[in-house]
Amino acid sequence: MNRGVDEGFLNPMGTPMAASDADKIIPANQPPGKHLSLEDLQPRLTDFILHLVQAFLRTGYYTSEHPESKRAKEGLYQQFKSFFEQEGELTFLVKEDQERKEVLLEGLFPEAQRLTRLMAKGMGELYVPRMIKYLERKDLVSLTLKSRMDATEFIHFVDIMSEPSLVDIHKKEDQENFAQTLYRHGVFNISYVFNEELLAPTREMPWRVRLMLSRLRKDLKMVPLFHKMSGEELQEIRRKLIQDGIRPIRHPELLCAVLRNSDLAATPENPEEFIEDGIISSIHISHFLDTAQLFLREHLQLKQLQQKDSLEKKSDRLAAKIYQRLMETGTPQAETLLEEFFRHEIISFENLPPALRKKILVERQTDRFLSDPTQFFRQLDQAQEEKQFLEITYSFVEMIPELIKRDRYTEVRNIFSALKRYTQWTRLAGEILEVLGQGPVPFLLKEKFLANKKEIRMAIVPLFIALEGAAIPNLLEILKISKDQWVRKNACEALIQIGPAATAHLLEELESGIASAETAGDILRVLGEIKSPEWKTPLLKALRKFISHEHPKLREQSVHALCLIAGREEEEVFLASLRDPHIEVRKMAVWCLGMIRSARGLEKMVQILKQMNTSPSLQMDQIETQIYHAFGNLGSMQVAGETPEGILLEILEKRGIKRWGGLFQKNPLTDSALGAICDALGKMGTQRSIKILHELKKSLDGHWIPKVGEVLKKIEERAGYS
Repeated sequence: MNRGVDEGFLNPMGTPMAASDADKIIPANQPPGKHLSLEDLQPRLTDFILHLVQAFLRTGYYTSEHPESKRAKEGLYQQFKSFFEQEGELTFLVKEDQERKEVLLEGLFPEAQRLTRLMAKGMGELYVPRMIKYLERKDLVSLTLKSRMDATEFIHFVDIMSEPSLVDIHKKEDQENFAQTLYRHGVFNISYVFNEELLAPTREMPWRVRLMLSRLRKDLKMVPLFHKMSGEELQEIRRKLIQDGIRPIRHPELLCAVLRNSDLAATPENPEEFIEDGIISSIHISHFLDTAQLFLREHLQLKQLQQKDSLEKKSDRLAAKIYQRLMETGTPQAETLLEEFFRHEIISFENLPPALRKKILVERQTDRFLSDPTQFFRQLDQAQEEKQFLEITYSFVEMIPELIKRDRYTEVRNIFSALKRYTQWTRLAGEILEVLGQGPVPFLLKEKFLANKKEIRMAIVPLFIALEGAAIPNLLEILKISKDQWVRKNACEALIQIGPAATAHLLEELESGIASAETAGDILRVLGEIKSPEWKTPLLKALRKFISHEHPKLREQSVHALCLIAGREEEEVFLASLRDPHIEVRKMAVWCLGMIRSARGLEKMVQILKQMNTSPSLQMDQIETQIYHAFGNLGSMQVAGETPEGILLEILEKRGIKRWGGLFQKNPLTDSALGAICDALGKMGTQRSIKILHELKKSLDGHWIPKVGEVLKKIEERAGYS
């Protein structure tokens, strides 16, 4: 098993080290990779640990070359390597847990896992105590296998771990012999900590932190003295050992404790500040930001004590290093943390990144504006030259996003109004609004619109309208993503008020075919409400495609939009829609025929009423009510010699007025139908209706009496009664 060595290299014990093995101890700085789930990894990991324990125990009975020894190790290395897609390690930790010892596994999962939980109950009860006893006899509290091991090194490691002469290594000389044996057989890609090597047993800190710092100090002390390497190359090895040590630590609480106790890992060759720098730079960014947040909180608590001692001095030093890395990180989250550091006077304004300095200046300017808006608007009044006007308006442009964040929509609206008020600078004001539309303002308004109640949304609508075209994509996005019908309704109202400028965008979205039914329905509604004669032809073409759409809501909305845009021109569509299988589409068709005062529509509606008398139904009750409402728009039109008024009065006499014994003649009107008849007569009733309505009033009770009274009053006013 002995291998040749190069006298130019020394191992951690000061004896020669093979040149080929020197490279193995240099790890790459790998971020935490994607961890397989416990369910996916557990069967393979359990099988590996079972075979590893068996190999440790079995090879001790045979020489390393014995067939039984080889069989125990067969395939073990391949199993080990299968756990790592990139550089990593597997660590066994022995921990005292509620008066009994437990083996924890670390490195393959985001959290350490108990070995007893990974193994099946019977298997765990058998092998976990064996593993604990095995590690205890070697006085090990931590044993780490690094994925950089090759097959030969791994097999030598297993052989050494099961060597009978190295079973019990509690004594110092036995531990040194263990280290020498590992070296002689080229086993360098492991890390281990003996129980007696745990640092500062009286200092208060989490157990995992003490173990990590103990491992780090030992690994750093054992860095080979490469005679042919430069000082910087040796420092690089040390930095990477720090990365190895910190990689499994992910919780902010533990990382902060590691930083505060990092002096324990320092050696003459590795001073405390070097350790601090290495730890801070090695914490992966996904854990660093939370760690920095927690550190800041702890640092502020320490400063409140005003002890001015070494702990506070170290904390000040760490704070400076943490905010330096935050500056290098350059993410929005890091910038937010830097701002907190600044607010607590840990970092000066001059040391902030330029973008953050600008943000703070804008906040201060916004505070001044809110304290006295009149002064700022007065500056606009006093602008004599184009350059001066632009300088002042751009200060408003900078403040508007901050005002939106503070929900100061009235002030934003006042700024928009002020810009439009200066007619001598109309072109410049238009350019300023265009700049606003291209910046963050529309997006910020959209986010606020989606997240807030109606009062806020209604305050934002005028701002969307002022931005005109720039607001349209964000309003469309609201229609697409919001599940709240009232949010979408308010967005539709904003689009309607923006007017024809929105039509092209809406048509493009509609014709793309990718909008959901809800979004398409909202767009159809808006297109119907926007008065844009120049877009009439393409609008009608697009709307007609939805008359036969499979979704009834879109058929209904397209019929409505066609009525608003084309009116009588689409009479055939409305008549055909009376035969639609969906009740809401038929109701909309009735409404449209009433709105365009269609004589043919009146004939169809009368036919429907006659059919209902022979075969009434709950669904047809809704159509009946809609027809009565439509009659209110038809006035004095006639069908078969009778007006809508006459038809309604006949229905009231038969089905609305209570006769003998308080009974109706047949098929009494529903409340909704009776209300619709009253509304229709209130619109177009004549003297002819007065007598019947008085009879109706006498026959009814409750809330109907004032309702019928209101209808009579409207008719009498039209007839000129005093």
